[in-house]
Amino acid sequence: MTLDMRTIMVMLVVSSVLMASTLAVGTRMGRAAGFMKWNAGLGLLALGWVLVAARGALPDLVAIALADAILVAGLSAELAGIIEFGGKTAPRLLLIAPGPLMLALLIPVVEDYAAVTLLMGVVLAAIFGAMTVAAARLGAGAGPARWMLAVASAAGAILVLVRAVDIWLKPAMYPNVFASNNLHAVAFVALFAGTIVIPVAFLLMHRERVAAELYRLATFDALTGLFNRRMFLELGERELARARRTGSPYAVLMMDLDLFKRVNDEYGHQAGDRVLADFAAIAKRSVRTEDLVGRYGGEEFCAILPGAVMQNAIAIAERARGAVSQRPLGDLPRAITISIGVAACSGKAGELLDAAIGRADEALYRAKHDGRDRVVGLDFAPEDGSIAAL
Repeated sequence: MTLDMRTIMVMLVVSSVLMASTLAVGTRMGRAAGFMKWNAGLGLLALGWVLVAARGALPDLVAIALADAILVAGLSAELAGIIEFGGKTAPRLLLIAPGPLMLALLIPVVEDYAAVTLLMGVVLAAIFGAMTVAAARLGAGAGPARWMLAVASAAGAILVLVRAVDIWLKPAMYPNVFASNNLHAVAFVALFAGTIVIPVAFLLMHRERVAAELYRLATFDALTGLFNRRMFLELGERELARARRTGSPYAVLMMDLDLFKRVNDEYGHQAGDRVLADFAAIAKRSVRTEDLVGRYGGEEFCAILPGAVMQNAIAIAERARGAVSQRPLGDLPRAITISIGVAACSGKAGELLDAAIGRADEALYRAKHDGRDRVVGLDFAPEDGSIAAL
């Protein structure tokens, strides 16, 4: 079966236009994260393939030199889109130089199809190779789709280079771009597949990034980076279920910045935000790796310490309190102190997380009542099951 090369080129045009439309309309990403450059690249590729398909009807200067220069410019714009997706600014020259430079190189050899193909093959392979490297360097934040883009780009680089070398070595078999040749047909079918696979991979990278961002917003407190209340309670319930299964003890800390309202009143809410962020970092450093720490609300923070008995929990709480007293939080001119309530739990069946947090909150109330800047613990007295202060 012989494939018609003009039909394949029409498919390249249609696929480029459809993918550009899909990315522009379906994503609603606007100018963010390289989409404008990527879509501009797809548009240039579509225009370039239209001119290529018109070879024979248009002057060679337009249908060969200008068309190939536009294809190079389009692929360079896609490379710029990948770079921008990675959080970097694409070099300005990458957007304006490749097309005109390619046109200048092609004009002197425009009548030599083998020379044109070899030059294009080398340049396109270089751009595809750069896309491969750029995609691979995006890191885990781009999700698994980056490998889809990298592999497709690497395949494109190999294919265009092999085709160019084969045409250079066997020019008689390739009189023009429409020559019926198996390698020729395979190369253009692969390019058609690439116009679908590579943009889809780019789209999936954005979708994965958006999903990761939504997860982050649903999981962490934006100011402090700690678990937000909803996620903290969800993870806490899982930890309490594990403690019930194993009969392991655990402790709950309720931490509160003393007289925090005065900070906002005297220094403003931005200073208050810095204080909260500083304390969150201290709280995270003070607990163990396996402990959970979350922002419970306002200036209140909560921690769950798996396997900790009262003595362990008090030591961790004192470490946090002492760290706060070492330097002013948020670079304020006056010191900030914290009060911490500790509740130790046995992990027995029937214990509820709400009850444990309630005991820690009661202990915090006692710490405030007793003068602030202190740690107070509440535990169950083993002989009668009542609550005892420590």
